[in-house]
Amino acid sequence: MRGSKDIKKVTLKDIAKEAGISVGAVSLILNNKPCRISEENKEMVKKIAKEKNYVVNQMARALVTKKSHTLALLLPDIQNTFFSALAKQLEEDCRENGYYLMFVNTNDSFENDKKLLMSLDARGVDGIFIIQSNESYYYYQQFKNQVEDLHIPYVMVDRSFDNMECSQVRFDNQKGGYEATKYLIEEGHQKIACIYMDDYCGNGTHRMKGYQQAMTEANLPIEENYLIVGDNRYQSGYNAVQSILESGVTAVMICNDMMTLGFLKGLYECGKKVPKDISVVSYDDSLSDYLFEIELTTVAQNVEILARESTEMMMELLADPWSKPKKLILDPKLIIRNSVIRKRDKRG
Repeated sequence: MRGSKDIKKVTLKDIAKEAGISVGAVSLILNNKPCRISEENKEMVKKIAKEKNYVVNQMARALVTKKSHTLALLLPDIQNTFFSALAKQLEEDCRENGYYLMFVNTNDSFENDKKLLMSLDARGVDGIFIIQSNESYYYYQQFKNQVEDLHIPYVMVDRSFDNMECSQVRFDNQKGGYEATKYLIEEGHQKIACIYMDDYCGNGTHRMKGYQQAMTEANLPIEENYLIVGDNRYQSGYNAVQSILESGVTAVMICNDMMTLGFLKGLYECGKKVPKDISVVSYDDSLSDYLFEIELTTVAQNVEILARESTEMMMELLADPWSKPKKLILDPKLIIRNSVIRKRDKRG
Protein backbone atom coordinates (compact mmCIF):
# COMPACT_ATOMS: atom_id res chain seq x y z
CA MET A 1 0.00 0.00 0.00
CA ARG A 2 1.37 3.43 -0.95
CA GLY A 3 2.09 5.89 1.82
CA SER A 4 0.71 8.84 -0.10
CA LYS A 5 -1.77 9.57 -2.86
CA ASP A 6 -0.56 9.85 -6.43
CA ILE A 7 -0.13 13.46 -7.46
CA LYS A 8 -1.85 14.15 -10.75
CA LYS A 9 -0.08 16.56 -13.06
CA VAL A 10 -2.23 19.57 -13.83
CA THR A 11 -2.87 20.16 -17.54
CA LEU A 12 -4.15 23.05 -19.63
CA LYS A 13 -7.36 21.06 -20.04
CA ASP A 14 -7.89 21.00 -16.25
CA ILE A 15 -7.45 24.77 -16.01
CA ALA A 16 -9.71 25.38 -19.01
CA LYS A 17 -12.46 23.21 -17.52
CA GLU A 18 -12.43 25.11 -14.22
CA ALA A 19 -12.21 28.52 -15.93
CA GLY A 20 -14.95 27.67 -18.42
CA ILE A 21 -12.96 28.74 -21.47
CA SER A 22 -11.13 26.89 -24.26
CA VAL A 23 -7.78 25.13 -23.90
CA GLY A 24 -6.41 27.34 -26.68
CA ALA A 25 -7.35 30.48 -24.79
CA VAL A 26 -5.67 29.19 -21.62
CA SER A 27 -2.51 28.41 -23.60
CA LEU A 28 -2.40 31.94 -25.03
CA ILE A 29 -2.88 33.50 -21.61
CA LEU A 30 -0.22 31.43 -19.82
CA ASN A 31 2.27 31.96 -22.64
CA ASN A 32 1.62 35.73 -22.60
CA LYS A 33 0.50 35.69 -26.23
CA PRO A 34 -1.80 38.37 -27.71
CA CYS A 35 -5.47 37.33 -27.47
CA ARG A 36 -8.98 38.85 -27.36
CA ILE A 37 -9.74 37.73 -23.82
CA SER A 38 -10.90 40.02 -21.07
CA GLU A 39 -8.45 41.04 -18.35
CA GLU A 40 -10.85 39.48 -15.84
CA ASN A 41 -10.58 36.07 -17.50
CA LYS A 42 -6.82 36.41 -17.86
CA GLU A 43 -6.44 37.04 -14.14
CA MET A 44 -8.78 34.15 -13.33
CA VAL A 45 -6.78 31.71 -15.47
CA LYS A 46 -3.47 32.81 -13.91
CA LYS A 47 -4.96 32.49 -10.44
CA ILE A 48 -6.22 28.95 -11.11
CA ALA A 49 -2.85 27.96 -12.59
CA LYS A 50 -1.04 29.27 -9.53
CA GLU A 51 -3.42 27.57 -7.07
CA LYS A 52 -3.03 24.25 -8.88
CA ASN A 53 0.77 24.63 -9.11
CA TYR A 54 0.64 24.34 -12.88
CA VAL A 55 4.05 23.78 -14.49
CA VAL A 56 4.65 24.43 -18.18
CA ASN A 57 5.50 21.30 -20.16
CA GLN A 58 8.78 22.46 -21.64
CA MET A 59 9.08 19.45 -23.95
CA ALA A 60 5.67 20.14 -25.45
CA ARG A 61 6.49 23.82 -25.79
CA ALA A 62 9.79 22.97 -27.49
CA LEU A 63 7.99 20.85 -30.09
CA VAL A 64 5.86 23.86 -31.01
CA THR A 65 8.43 26.67 -30.75
CA LYS A 66 11.47 24.62 -31.86
CA LYS A 67 13.27 26.09 -28.84
CA SER A 68 14.09 24.32 -25.58
CA HIS A 69 15.29 27.46 -23.74
CA THR A 70 18.16 25.25 -22.57
CA LEU A 71 21.85 25.93 -23.19
CA ALA A 72 24.81 23.65 -22.53
CA LEU A 73 28.33 24.21 -21.23
CA LEU A 74 31.12 21.84 -22.25
CA LEU A 75 33.61 21.84 -19.36
CA PRO A 76 37.11 20.30 -19.35
CA ASP A 77 37.40 19.83 -15.57
CA ILE A 78 34.58 20.64 -13.14
CA GLN A 79 36.98 20.12 -10.19
CA ASN A 80 39.10 23.03 -11.36
CA THR A 81 38.09 25.97 -9.16
CA PHE A 82 38.29 28.43 -12.05
CA PHE A 83 35.93 26.41 -14.24
CA SER A 84 33.48 25.71 -11.44
CA ALA A 85 33.33 29.43 -10.62
CA LEU A 86 32.82 30.23 -14.30
CA ALA A 87 30.08 27.61 -14.63
CA LYS A 88 28.25 29.07 -11.63
CA GLN A 89 28.38 32.59 -13.05
CA LEU A 90 27.34 31.46 -16.53
CA GLU A 91 24.36 29.59 -15.09
CA GLU A 92 23.19 32.71 -13.27
CA ASP A 93 23.58 34.90 -16.36
CA CYS A 94 21.74 32.43 -18.59
CA ARG A 95 18.90 32.12 -16.09
CA GLU A 96 18.52 35.91 -16.03
CA ASN A 97 18.11 35.74 -19.79
CA GLY A 98 15.40 33.07 -19.57
CA TYR A 99 17.56 30.02 -20.28
CA TYR A 100 18.50 26.95 -18.27
CA LEU A 101 22.15 25.85 -18.42
CA MET A 102 23.29 22.24 -18.22
CA PHE A 103 26.92 21.17 -17.69
CA VAL A 104 28.89 18.24 -19.10
CA ASN A 105 32.46 17.37 -18.12
CA THR A 106 35.06 16.05 -20.61
CA ASN A 107 37.92 15.37 -18.19
CA ASP A 108 40.15 17.22 -20.71
CA SER A 109 39.69 14.41 -23.25
CA PHE A 110 39.38 15.07 -26.99
CA GLU A 111 37.34 11.88 -27.44
CA ASN A 112 34.90 13.14 -24.81
CA ASP A 113 34.75 16.50 -26.59
CA LYS A 114 33.58 14.73 -29.74
CA LYS A 115 31.05 12.45 -28.06
CA LEU A 116 29.50 15.11 -25.85
CA LEU A 117 29.26 17.76 -28.57
CA MET A 118 27.44 15.27 -30.78
CA SER A 119 25.13 14.28 -27.92
CA LEU A 120 24.28 17.85 -26.97
CA ASP A 121 23.57 18.80 -30.57
CA ALA A 122 21.19 15.83 -30.87
CA ARG A 123 19.41 16.56 -27.59
CA GLY A 124 17.97 19.83 -28.79
CA VAL A 125 19.75 22.43 -26.71
CA ASP A 126 19.53 25.89 -28.25
CA GLY A 127 23.24 26.65 -28.04
CA ILE A 128 26.54 25.48 -26.55
CA PHE A 129 29.30 27.26 -24.64
CA ILE A 130 32.47 25.33 -25.51
CA ILE A 131 35.54 25.16 -23.28
CA GLN A 132 37.50 22.58 -25.23
CA SER A 133 39.85 19.98 -23.79
CA ASN A 134 43.57 20.63 -23.81
CA GLU A 135 43.93 17.52 -25.98
CA SER A 136 41.90 19.20 -28.72
CA TYR A 137 44.82 21.51 -29.52
CA TYR A 138 46.61 18.47 -30.96
CA TYR A 139 43.61 17.57 -33.16
CA TYR A 140 42.83 20.98 -34.58
CA GLN A 141 41.34 19.99 -37.94
CA GLN A 142 39.15 17.22 -36.48
CA PHE A 143 37.89 19.50 -33.72
CA LYS A 144 37.30 22.37 -36.15
CA ASN A 145 35.32 20.16 -38.53
CA GLN A 146 33.06 18.83 -35.79
CA VAL A 147 32.37 22.23 -34.26
CA GLU A 148 31.59 23.77 -37.64
CA ASP A 149 29.13 20.91 -38.33
CA LEU A 150 27.03 21.79 -35.27
CA HIS A 151 23.44 22.68 -36.11
CA ILE A 152 23.13 25.24 -33.33
CA PRO A 153 24.93 28.44 -32.23
CA TYR A 154 28.08 28.06 -30.14
CA VAL A 155 30.52 30.33 -28.34
CA MET A 156 34.07 29.26 -27.51
CA VAL A 157 34.93 30.41 -24.00
CA ASP A 158 38.35 30.83 -22.33
CA ARG A 159 40.10 28.39 -24.67
CA SER A 160 40.06 28.87 -28.43
CA PHE A 161 41.88 28.62 -31.75
CA ASP A 162 42.89 32.02 -33.12
CA ASN A 163 42.38 30.94 -36.73
CA MET A 164 38.84 29.60 -36.26
CA GLU A 165 36.14 31.91 -37.58
CA CYS A 166 33.61 31.63 -34.77
CA SER A 167 32.42 33.60 -31.75
CA GLN A 168 35.10 33.53 -29.04
CA VAL A 169 35.69 35.15 -25.65
CA ARG A 170 38.98 34.68 -23.81
CA PHE A 171 41.70 36.43 -21.86
CA ASP A 172 45.13 37.45 -23.19
CA ASN A 173 47.18 34.62 -21.71
CA GLN A 174 50.58 35.72 -22.97
CA LYS A 175 50.04 39.15 -21.45
CA GLY A 176 49.11 37.54 -18.13
CA GLY A 177 52.26 35.40 -18.06
CA TYR A 178 54.35 38.42 -19.03
CA GLU A 179 52.92 40.70 -16.33
CA ALA A 180 53.37 38.03 -13.63
CA THR A 181 57.02 37.39 -14.53
CA LYS A 182 57.80 41.07 -15.03
CA TYR A 183 56.55 41.78 -11.50
CA LEU A 184 58.87 39.11 -10.05
CA ILE A 185 61.79 40.66 -11.96
CA GLU A 186 60.89 44.13 -10.71
CA GLU A 187 60.98 42.75 -7.18
CA GLY A 188 64.61 41.71 -7.74
CA HIS A 189 64.21 38.04 -8.67
CA GLN A 190 66.56 36.78 -11.38
CA LYS A 191 66.23 33.01 -11.04
CA ILE A 192 62.57 32.38 -11.83
CA ALA A 193 60.90 29.09 -12.69
CA CYS A 194 57.65 28.47 -14.55
CA ILE A 195 55.26 25.55 -14.07
CA TYR A 196 52.97 25.35 -17.09
CA MET A 197 50.74 23.11 -19.18
CA ASP A 198 52.43 22.16 -22.45
CA ASP A 199 49.26 22.27 -24.55
CA TYR A 200 50.80 23.03 -27.96
CA CYS A 201 49.07 26.35 -28.67
CA GLY A 202 46.70 26.60 -25.72
CA ASN A 203 46.47 28.85 -22.68
CA GLY A 204 49.30 27.21 -20.76
CA THR A 205 51.75 27.54 -23.63
CA HIS A 206 50.83 31.19 -24.16
CA ARG A 207 51.32 31.94 -20.44
CA MET A 208 54.74 30.30 -20.62
CA LYS A 209 55.57 32.41 -23.70
CA GLY A 210 54.72 35.49 -21.65
CA TYR A 211 57.20 34.27 -19.02
CA GLN A 212 59.86 33.80 -21.71
CA GLN A 213 59.15 37.26 -23.13
CA ALA A 214 59.68 38.98 -19.76
CA MET A 215 62.84 37.00 -18.99
CA THR A 216 64.31 37.73 -22.42
CA GLU A 217 63.53 41.45 -22.18
CA ALA A 218 65.36 41.54 -18.84
CA ASN A 219 68.33 39.58 -20.27
CA LEU A 220 67.83 36.86 -17.69
CA PRO A 221 68.79 33.26 -18.51
CA ILE A 222 66.12 30.56 -18.70
CA GLU A 223 67.84 27.42 -17.52
CA GLU A 224 66.45 24.09 -18.68
CA ASN A 225 65.40 23.15 -15.15
CA TYR A 226 63.45 26.42 -14.78
CA LEU A 227 60.68 25.14 -17.07
CA ILE A 228 58.52 22.47 -15.43
CA VAL A 229 55.72 20.85 -17.43
CA GLY A 230 52.49 20.13 -15.54
CA ASP A 231 48.95 19.23 -16.55
CA ASN A 232 46.89 21.96 -14.82
CA ARG A 233 46.00 19.58 -11.99
CA TYR A 234 46.86 19.41 -8.31
CA GLN A 235 49.23 16.44 -8.50
CA SER A 236 51.53 17.97 -11.11
CA GLY A 237 52.04 21.03 -8.92
CA TYR A 238 52.79 18.78 -5.98
CA ASN A 239 55.23 16.73 -8.06
CA ALA A 240 57.13 19.85 -9.17
CA VAL A 241 58.23 20.88 -5.68
CA GLN A 242 61.45 18.84 -5.48
CA SER A 243 62.62 19.98 -8.92
CA ILE A 244 61.92 23.61 -8.08
CA LEU A 245 63.77 23.45 -4.77
CA GLU A 246 66.77 21.75 -6.39
CA SER A 247 66.92 24.31 -9.22
CA GLY A 248 67.98 27.14 -6.91
CA VAL A 249 65.32 29.56 -8.08
CA THR A 250 63.99 32.22 -5.72
CA ALA A 251 60.58 32.56 -7.36
CA VAL A 252 58.11 30.62 -9.47
CA MET A 253 55.27 31.59 -11.77
CA ILE A 254 52.63 28.84 -11.75
CA CYS A 255 50.22 28.90 -14.67
CA ASN A 256 47.04 27.83 -12.89
CA ASP A 257 45.64 27.69 -9.36
CA MET A 258 45.17 23.93 -9.17
CA MET A 259 48.89 23.35 -9.73
CA THR A 260 49.63 26.12 -7.22
CA LEU A 261 47.49 24.33 -4.65
CA GLY A 262 49.50 21.13 -5.10
CA PHE A 263 52.76 23.08 -5.02
CA LEU A 264 51.85 24.74 -1.73
CA LYS A 265 51.01 21.35 -0.20
CA GLY A 266 54.39 19.98 -1.30
CA LEU A 267 56.23 22.98 0.10
CA TYR A 268 54.45 22.58 3.43
CA GLU A 269 55.51 18.93 3.64
CA CYS A 270 59.10 19.99 2.96
CA GLY A 271 58.97 22.55 5.76
CA LYS A 272 59.24 25.47 3.35
CA LYS A 273 57.19 28.65 3.45
CA VAL A 274 55.91 31.26 1.00
CA PRO A 275 57.37 33.84 0.52
CA LYS A 276 60.20 33.31 3.04
CA ASP A 277 61.76 30.40 1.18
CA ILE A 278 60.33 30.94 -2.28
CA SER A 279 58.10 33.59 -3.87
CA VAL A 280 55.03 32.49 -5.82
CA VAL A 281 52.78 34.14 -8.40
CA SER A 282 49.75 32.07 -9.35
CA TYR A 283 47.16 32.32 -12.11
CA ASP A 284 43.31 32.53 -12.07
CA ASP A 285 42.64 34.06 -8.61
CA SER A 286 40.23 31.29 -7.65
CA LEU A 287 41.87 30.31 -4.34
CA SER A 288 41.59 33.52 -2.30
CA ASP A 289 38.59 32.23 -0.34
CA TYR A 290 40.28 28.94 0.58
CA LEU A 291 43.80 29.88 1.74
CA PHE A 292 44.39 31.16 5.26
CA GLU A 293 48.08 31.91 5.89
CA ILE A 294 48.99 32.87 2.31
CA GLU A 295 47.47 35.66 0.26
CA LEU A 296 48.55 34.80 -3.26
CA THR A 297 49.80 37.35 -5.74
CA THR A 298 48.01 36.20 -8.87
CA VAL A 299 46.87 36.94 -12.39
CA ALA A 300 43.12 37.33 -12.16
CA GLN A 301 40.72 36.30 -14.90
CA ASN A 302 37.44 37.90 -13.88
CA VAL A 303 34.81 35.17 -14.29
CA GLU A 304 31.96 37.66 -13.99
CA ILE A 305 33.19 39.59 -17.02
CA LEU A 306 34.00 36.41 -18.95
CA ALA A 307 30.56 34.93 -18.23
CA ARG A 308 28.72 38.16 -19.02
CA GLU A 309 30.48 38.70 -22.34
CA SER A 310 30.01 35.04 -23.31
CA THR A 311 26.30 35.16 -22.46
CA GLU A 312 25.77 38.39 -24.39
CA MET A 313 27.51 36.87 -27.40
CA MET A 314 25.30 33.78 -27.17
CA MET A 315 22.13 35.86 -26.92
CA GLU A 316 23.14 37.74 -30.08
CA LEU A 317 23.66 34.45 -31.93
CA LEU A 318 20.33 33.07 -30.74
CA ALA A 319 18.61 36.20 -32.01
CA ASP A 320 20.48 36.07 -35.34
CA PRO A 321 22.38 32.80 -36.04
CA TRP A 322 23.80 34.30 -39.24
CA SER A 323 25.39 37.30 -37.55
CA LYS A 324 29.12 37.82 -38.09
CA PRO A 325 31.30 35.97 -35.52
CA LYS A 326 32.98 38.14 -32.90
CA LYS A 327 36.29 37.63 -31.15
CA LEU A 328 36.80 39.32 -27.81
CA ILE A 329 40.14 39.23 -25.98
CA LEU A 330 39.95 40.45 -22.38
CA ASP A 331 42.80 41.86 -20.29
CA PRO A 332 43.87 39.86 -17.22
CA LYS A 333 44.81 41.77 -14.09
CA LEU A 334 47.80 41.24 -11.81
CA ILE A 335 46.68 41.36 -8.17
CA ILE A 336 49.57 41.96 -5.76
CA ARG A 337 49.29 40.38 -2.33
CA ASN A 338 51.91 38.92 0.02
CA SER A 339 53.31 35.79 -1.66
CA VAL A 340 56.31 37.60 -3.20
CA ILE A 341 59.26 38.83 -1.17
CA ARG A 342 61.46 41.66 -2.43
CA LYS A 343 65.02 40.56 -3.09
CA ARG A 344 67.78 42.82 -1.75
CA ASP A 345 70.24 41.76 -4.44
CA LYS A 346 68.21 43.48 -7.14
CA ARG A 347 70.36 44.29 -10.15
CA GLY A 348 71.53 47.86 -10.53
